[in-house]
Amino acid sequence: MDTRNLKTETVIMTRSFPLLLLAIYTIALGAEQATRPPVDSGKVIVPVRNLPYNPAKVALDIRNSYYHPDELTGLDCTISVDWPALFSALKVNVPADRLKVLQGLKIQSRAVRAKIPEFTFDWTSGPFDNSEQFVSGFKQMASGFYQIYWPMIASAPIKDAADITKVEPQQDGSAKVYSSGPNIGVVMTIDEKSIPTHYTVESPVMNGTIDPHYIASPKPVSGDLRRISSVDVTEQVGTSTMNVKLNLDYQEVNGFYVPKHVSFDLVGAYSLSLDFSACSASKDAALSK
Repeated sequence: MDTRNLKTETVIMTRSFPLLLLAIYTIALGAEQATRPPVDSGKVIVPVRNLPYNPAKVALDIRNSYYHPDELTGLDCTISVDWPALFSALKVNVPADRLKVLQGLKIQSRAVRAKIPEFTFDWTSGPFDNSEQFVSGFKQMASGFYQIYWPMIASAPIKDAADITKVEPQQDGSAKVYSSGPNIGVVMTIDEKSIPTHYTVESPVMNGTIDPHYIASPKPVSGDLRRISSVDVTEQVGTSTMNVKLNLDYQEVNGFYVPKHVSFDLVGAYSLSLDFSACSASKDAALSK
């Protein structure tokens, strides 16, 4: 990898990073401070169309509809990267000797909720020239995943009734749930089981949509009936549109289900494939009380 290609790759990474902040706007709902509500194992979720306007009930059903580890406060993992796939997406040719160095690279990530993730790099064969630029670019790309993970996947989408300004039942059994924050409005579409299927975000700066998709949990139980398996994000700023696609599966670590494999695609720019291993998870004891 020559210096010119390395710089080009880093510029692509750097420019894309700020535009991935769309998912963080969902924090306006107060989800980062949400706690897991008590779950009645015998509870039957009634379609919103059959309910009176009861924001507390709607909020509870939404929170119980899928898995989100609100008590998880930190995740430490070793990250393995599919380097050939990344460079192919970037259309960057990497000499075999450089690729060998990268494949021997060990990356440790430390991600704490509401903080910028930290990465350490162990160059077993020694770093190559301009490795600082490469490290900076990779940090920004990998941070994009955590920007979506913490607010969208590891947090309840809504905290309580106070976050809801209006519920608008639809004829098909779905409903639109309205929330708002400073200079931002969010409309969440939930299906007949109160599962969030679509978010519309509007603000003076940008507009966007978020579409989460789900899979049934291997052994569905209250609090873990289903899990987010992918998220599609579209962001519009002026005349520019950006699309992000995230896919993930899970592993159990210290009582939490956390990412095992992640593919993070900034459509038209790059595709980042990450495997997480040797993980440890931390829990905020205060949130479990």
